[in-house]
Amino acid sequence: MFRHHLAGVAVGLALVFAVPAQAQAPAATPAPASAVTASHLQAGRDVVISSGIAQSFESIYGEFRDRVRQIVGTTRPEIQKDLNEVIDTLKPESDQKIAEMITAAGEVFAKKMTESDLKEVAAFFKSPVGLRYNAFRPQAIDEIFVVLQPWTLQTSNFLFDRFSQEMRKRGHQL
Repeated sequence: MFRHHLAGVAVGLALVFAVPAQAQAPAATPAPASAVTASHLQAGRDVVISSGIAQSFESIYGEFRDRVRQIVGTTRPEIQKDLNEVIDTLKPESDQKIAEMITAAGEVFAKKMTESDLKEVAAFFKSPVGLRYNAFRPQAIDEIFVVLQPWTLQTSNFLFDRFSQEMRKRGHQL
């Protein structure tokens, strides 16, 4: 489940980076890390939130909560009340960790893109088409993941077979 979630984050990031590539304007040079301002960092955080990347971070608590309730709750039903109370008390700590990750991801974007580009990307995700994109993105990522698993295996096997053929042509048996 966690690996599936990470794959979703990776595909989501790839799709986020693909959106600005469609722009017709020449690419602006990102600012050096030392020149990143507070508003630049905020623009990066805004992209992380408006693009839906932050939702991937936010779902970790829910997955943790459900998994603990499933595993511990079914094997130790007598502690169900305490288990639920402790899980609930951990929510603010989880929220703090999520905020830290959103800030870290925002910093990554701020180091890679100009503030004005980040604002344009965020504006896209807040636009009607961007909102529609974010609405279907989770389902699309799930479908891509289903296609990606066998494709990865097939492509790996194909490349290894081709590698073996080319090595044989050069006199090497593997």
